[in-house]
Parts: sequence; structure tokens; C-alpha cells
Amino acid sequence: MSAQQTNPDENRPQVPFNPYAPGYDANPHPALEKLRAEAPIFYWEQGRCWVISRYEDGVTVLRDDKRFSPNRDDWEFASVLGADALIPEMEELNKNGLFALNEGGHARVRRLVSPAFTPRATERLRPEIEAITEEVLDTMAAKGRLDMVKEFSERIPARVIGSMLKIPQGHEEQFLEFTNAVAKSVFAGALAPEELAPLRRQIHEGIVLVTETIEDRRRNPLENDILTTLIQTEEQGDKLNKQELLALVSSLIVGGFETTVHLVSFCVYNLLQQPGALAEVKSKPELIKNLVEEVLRFDYFVKMGAARYAREDVELGGMHIKKGQMLLVLLGSVLRDERAFDKAHVFDLQRNANVSIAFGHGAHFCLGANLARLMVQIAMGSLVRRFPEMRLVKQPSFGPHSLMRKMEELEVDLGSPSA
Repeated sequence: MSAQQTNPDENRPQVPFNPYAPGYDANPHPALEKLRAEAPIFYWEQGRCWVISRYEDGVTVLRDDKRFSPNRDDWEFASVLGADALIPEMEELNKNGLFALNEGGHARVRRLVSPAFTPRATERLRPEIEAITEEVLDTMAAKGRLDMVKEFSERIPARVIGSMLKIPQGHEEQFLEFTNAVAKSVFAGALAPEELAPLRRQIHEGIVLVTETIEDRRRNPLENDILTTLIQTEEQGDKLNKQELLALVSSLIVGGFETTVHLVSFCVYNLLQQPGALAEVKSKPELIKNLVEEVLRFDYFVKMGAARYAREDVELGGMHIKKGQMLLVLLGSVLRDERAFDKAHVFDLQRNANVSIAFGHGAHFCLGANLARLMVQIAMGSLVRRFPEMRLVKQPSFGPHSLMRKMEELEVDLGSPSA
């Protein structure tokens, strides 16, 4: 398949683009570098969207809410290929999610819920996250050689989110099914008909779990509990309605679980793959924060990116984009753009990553970014402290996923644990 322009007068070069090609998940960067050089903005026929691969263009799109909408209902194909059309179970979540609200509604909801996600608020979760991490590491210690994805990356976020929302243990697998199903629903039009039925069941069951949890907490409020805080916010004056609360908590589970699982796996891999990185972090534990930020920039785990929809006809980078068309900001590419980052191809733990847009940009910056960062920093810091001699056994394997570079297995020898 090729990157092709919808306007033949542009006469832009065509370049191969197939994010599902063998080997792409393991190393997409040669393909992305070619895009940035030869076709930084092009129309991708298979995805029915414009693809943006350079940093400056990406930031322009993400920060301009007047011309570019985050609401998928504004897509020209929403009525036939959107999640709501193919998966009715998603309709309630989508129409009440932050991306779907108008400017005033979005500002109102963020104003109500932002205090629960500030660095200071999430820092209160540190003891709980540390305790969960140590329990997981205790279990790992007896195994010596293991798959870090299954034994480490997937276990900590599931338990943290479950503990944070006070959901009874044992729902981790349901979390995983729910989050994977919601992720797949973003490109529902690309799914085979036989994939839709199990997807709808998983989303329905996930929504039931979230709804039951909210109602239980409404009856039994808890002190210093994030869900209780959100519910009580709903009940005081300017409030979240039930649908907004359901959408918000569902997005917290989906984003806080799946995103963090991938980030932990990529952090472990790059820590052990990059020459000198483990030694550098061992000698300077404070570099754990830099490790997380540099992995987000250098080896971003999202295969696709952030989608926006043109509110009007727009000229961008010499391309004419029509009202209703989708623009996909390839975050894995823009974060490796040589025009924005000095020696972008070099993994550098001393780099200042303040210009990173890994968690979004502008009004739609990810609410859960502070929580995700805290979880991964604690997980990686504790891992290095407990197993300073760990080493990579073999290169990771990747599994199919419509949106993510899904690391499926990462075999690591933990070596001798620290005293």
C-alpha cells in the first residue's frame, strides 16, 4: 500500500506506508524517517486519514481546537465506520467523553475533575503503588528468568488501578479485555465482521463492572478515595452527571491500564537494550524520571497516534484538507523528528524532554499523565534497586494490535537480587 495524495495537482512523492507490515512493531523508525523526509503530510487511503509525521505540524494540529476537533463524530465517515455505528455499546462512553464535549462542556468537566489528578493528589498514591510493586517483585524474585510483560508490566497497573478504584481483586483479566476492546473500537471499520461480536460483549461487561463499582461507592463512600471524590463532586452544585462519570472512570481504567502496561515494557526493554543505560541509572537513581521521558520520546509504543478532524477546509503543509477529514498525528514519528530534537536518533538520559507531546498537547493533555508517570517511575526504580544485575535474554516478540506496538513477550534474566 502507498501514501497517496487526494489532490493530484500536489504531485507529492509516494512512499510505502504499512504500520501492519512484518517488523514494523519491532522497529518502525526507518519507515517513519522516510515519511518525515519525503511525505510529511499525506493521505493514507487504507486509514482514510491524513498522516502527520513532523513535530511542528503535529503540534499545530493538536493545539488548534478551532480548526481541528478531537470529536470522532466530526469525521466524514463516522456514520458508517465510526465506533458508535458498528459498536453501539460504545455510544454512551463516546458521547460523554472529554473528546466529545463542546468547548464549554470540556472546560467544565476538566475543572471539576482536575484536582483529583494533580501531581500532589496522585503523590498520595505513592505508598500504595510502592507496596503493590514490592509484592510483585517478591513474586518475581523466586523465578530468576521470566517474561517481564506477563510477570511485571501487566500486573502492576492492573492492581494499582483496581486498588485506586477499590475494585475487588480478580478482575484483572476483565480489565485487560475491556481496555483491548475499547482500543480496537477506535478503528472499528478495519475489523472483520466476526470480530465485532466478542468486542461488543467485552465492552458491555466492562461497562457493567464500572457502573456497579460507581453505584457501590455511592452507597459506601470511602475517605481519601479518588472515586468517592469524583462522585461527591457530582453531587455538589456544578456536577458531573452519571454518564460523564461513567465515561471518565472508564477512560481512567482504559488509559491507566493499557497505556501504562506498554510504557513499562518499553522502559524495561530500552533500559537493558541501550548501551550503558542500566549502569547510568544504577549510579544515579534520580535518572529514572529521565528514563521514562526518554523512552516516551525515543521509542514510543503507540503505533498510530492522536486523531483530529477538520472543522473546516484547511491548508496545512501545502496540502488541502477538507472539512470532516481525519488527521492522524503519528506521535512515534513526531517525537523522533530531527527538526525538533537534537540528535533525535540517540537515546540520551540527560536530555531535556520538556517539548515532548507523548501525553497530548494543549486543552486535551492527558488527565492521567501524572498517575501514569508516577506508576512507571516507581515500578522502574524498584526494579533496578531489587535486580541491578538483570539482563535481556533475547529480543522481544510483538503481537497484533490495531493501535499499539504490542510487546507480547520480553524474556529477562533477573540475575542475583540486591541484598
